[in-house]
Amino acid sequence: MAATKSSSLKNTSLIMEKIELGMSKVKEDLIAYKKAKKSDLVVLKGDKVVHVKP
Repeated sequence: MAATKSSSLKNTSLIMEKIELGMSKVKEDLIAYKKAKKSDLVVLKGDKVVHVKP
């Protein structure tokens, strides 16, 4: 039973690493898209919506 928990934790950490890698890729792609279209990137800083030039 202990081996099952260990295996499950390894799978969970592997999945989390893949998700984090994917999210950083999405961020890079979004910035590249906004640069290509010459449009503002809209982000939330604190409690304010801010338009940023990419």
